[in-house]
Amino acid sequence: MVDTDNFTKVAEVDDIPEGEGEGFEINGIEIAVFNTGDEYYAISNRCSHQRAPLCKAGDRKINAEDTWTEERGGVDTEACTVSCPWHLWEWDLETGEHEASGQHIGTFDCTVDGDDILVRI
Repeated sequence: MVDTDNFTKVAEVDDIPEGEGEGFEINGIEIAVFNTGDEYYAISNRCSHQRAPLCKAGDRKINAEDTWTEERGGVDTEACTVSCPWHLWEWDLETGEHEASGQHIGTFDCTVDGDDILVRI
């Protein structure tokens, strides 16, 4: 049993498919929760490069009216990383580090209690 004090339920396990993420706001803080198949990870939803929403990694992206590209970015479940959909900066889901620049974004405790995905801010 998980001590759920100070955790907020953001979703249920079936809400976030393996290899995907979803964005949430908790107490005014934007987070993204990613499912690697083995675990769920919560990090800041904004890339530090140009503030792109990381929860959109892997989505098809519109560049202009009626112009679609193939999917951009995505979750690497084996490496435990997410690539930004705008410029493909790769973030470690455990540490929040962008190895190439040494920059970090926030990470948050994330756990599963039954079918509930819980995050502590």
